[in-house]
Amino acid sequence: MTVVAEYASGLLRTTIRTGPQDGGFTWVRGPGAARPEPLHGPPPTARRTLAAVEPGPAGRGPGVRCVLPRDPGDASELHYALPGRSSMAELLLSGAPSAAPSAQDTLYGLGRLLRALHAAPLPPAGQADAACPPPATWRRLRTWFDAPRTERAGQLHGSVRALLGEARWSSLERWLTEVREAGPLTLVHGAPGLGLLVVAEAPDHPHGLITGEDVGHAPWQWDVGWVIAELRELRFFSARLPSADTDWDRLTRAFTDGYGRTPDALVRRSTVLRSLLHLHDFSVFVAWDEAEIRRYAVLIADLMDEQEGVR
Repeated sequence: MTVVAEYASGLLRTTIRTGPQDGGFTWVRGPGAARPEPLHGPPPTARRTLAAVEPGPAGRGPGVRCVLPRDPGDASELHYALPGRSSMAELLLSGAPSAAPSAQDTLYGLGRLLRALHAAPLPPAGQADAACPPPATWRRLRTWFDAPRTERAGQLHGSVRALLGEARWSSLERWLTEVREAGPLTLVHGAPGLGLLVVAEAPDHPHGLITGEDVGHAPWQWDVGWVIAELRELRFFSARLPSADTDWDRLTRAFTDGYGRTPDALVRRSTVLRSLLHLHDFSVFVAWDEAEIRRYAVLIADLMDEQEGVR
C-alpha cells in the first residue's frame, strides 16, 4: 500500500492509501491527540440501517452512497474503502471548476442520499441501541456551551461570546436546545461535510460519503443545515480561494433540489450552529488565530441576522 496523503489535527488524523491491485483507496481515520472521546463506528442497529440506505437512480451523475468502516471492531482506527483520494471540499478549495455540472450533480446526489437516510426506519423501542444519543457533533457543541473542557476552549467561549454579544449568545443556546427537542427525530449522519464526500476517480462510479462516526438521532434539519453551512462558509471566504468566481448559490440549490425540501427556520439555525462548531474545532484542535475568530464571528452574526427576530 502506498500513502498518497496524510492530514492531522488534534481531533482527527487521516491517512489515504492506495494499492497496486485494485486501484482503490483506503482512508484510515484515527483519533487526534486532543480528541475528547474515542472514535467509533456506528452501533450495530444503525450500521445495519445505514448499509441498507439506497437513494435510487440519481438521474444526474452516478450518485452518492454511504461508505461505512470496514471493521467496526475495537480498533482505534477506522478503515474506509473509497473511490478516490480527494474530497469535494479539497476540490472546491483548490479552485477546481466547481461550477461544472459534475460538482452540481455530486451535491444533488448528496441531497438524495441524505433524504433516503432520513427516511430509514428508526429501531423499535426496547432494542439494544434504540436510544441512540444525539450526534457527537451536537454533543461536542453542547459541552462547549455548558462547560468548556480545556483552557483554549474556555478562552474561545469568552471571545466568541464577547464578539457576538449577549443577545446573540442567548439565541444560540436556545437554538441548540431547539434542535434536540424538535421532532420528528430521524437517524442522521451527524456531520455530512464536504470533507467526507469523496469524489470518485473512475467514470460513472458512485461517490462516497464517509459515514458512521457521528451518527445519532436528530431532526433532518441538522444534516441539511450542516451541508449548507459549509457552502456558505466557502462563499464567505471565497475571496481568499484560487477560484473566487464559483457560483455557490447554484451549488447550494443543487444540494437542496436533491434533498427535495425547502430549507426552513430550523435548517437555517442548524446552519449557524454548524459554523460555530467549525470555529470551535479549528480554534481548539488546529490553531489559535485571533483574526480568523473575528472573521468567523462576522459570518455567524451575518447568518444570525438572516433569522427572523434576531434583531
